[in-house]
Amino acid sequence: MFIKKNRMTGRLIVNLFGLRLKFRLPVKNKNSDERLANLLYELADPRTLEKVKLPKVLNLYDTLYTLVDSNKSLARFGDGEFKIMMGESINFQKYDKKLAQRLEEVLSNNMENLMVGIPDVFGYCPSEYFRRVLISSREHLYKFMNFERPYCDAFLTRQSKFESETKGNDYYRNLKKLWENKDIVIVEGEGSRLGIGNDLFTNAKSIRRILCPIKDAFSKYNEILNACKNSGEGLFIVALGPTATVLAYDLSKEGYRALDVGHVDTMYEWFLRKATKSIPIEGKIVFNEERNKKSLKPCKDKKYYEQIITIIEKFTNEKNYPNG
Repeated sequence: MFIKKNRMTGRLIVNLFGLRLKFRLPVKNKNSDERLANLLYELADPRTLEKVKLPKVLNLYDTLYTLVDSNKSLARFGDGEFKIMMGESINFQKYDKKLAQRLEEVLSNNMENLMVGIPDVFGYCPSEYFRRVLISSREHLYKFMNFERPYCDAFLTRQSKFESETKGNDYYRNLKKLWENKDIVIVEGEGSRLGIGNDLFTNAKSIRRILCPIKDAFSKYNEILNACKNSGEGLFIVALGPTATVLAYDLSKEGYRALDVGHVDTMYEWFLRKATKSIPIEGKIVFNEERNKKSLKPCKDKKYYEQIITIIEKFTNEKNYPNG
């Protein structure tokens, strides 16, 4: 019997009663270090990339200008939608098999009047968080992705930091063109209060609001969809988590234009306040812990209550709502 170590590979070679065994003692992070050290050279070899597929994603500004210059709808995917598709619940939407299936349908669709947004992180990924998300979800997502048509940048409505204030103002000036002089219907979770206290939608011709559950909105999906279709003509501005992704898709199939804008109001507030980190916005629900408090101060803007045409489910006991 003898034991010796291979200097090149670091493996131990054991000869036990004529049986030759090779193994390597576990060394913390050694495998990762070795892979990283050789990664650049492996990537330089065309054989490494032969089977690598990456979705095509329009950059941020091409996404913005395409939407401004067209009448297309927008449905967006982010980490929350990916997690639902993987069978997980997120803070404000519990897992629902039907929702997961509908998200898969949206991700793989071929509709010409709908742009589908995904984060542009499937190749170069500067975010450690999204890198972890993709490691667990990429294989499943690829089953439904359309690699023949371009997706757009889902972070279109998640911009609060710019190289300069001038560039930020220019960005939001162009973004606001999407609803300029249009009759809009804001479909939002109660407490989101998009555009209240800022000028995000002051250039719209008119504003109506459909208030939806702030948590687990998909449980009321049929009611939400019917309320939208019964609201009359208008551009739908939707901020409702994963439910918004499906709703924008269904409304566009019905011939409406719908824009899934997500956290656009929060991002705009942070931009206006020159926030360098996530901060609360008085009178609006921004963080998940605020959703769980089941309390919200009354809105000081009377026009907000005049704009509400439907309440799917009350979040607070506020008495100032119409018909309630």
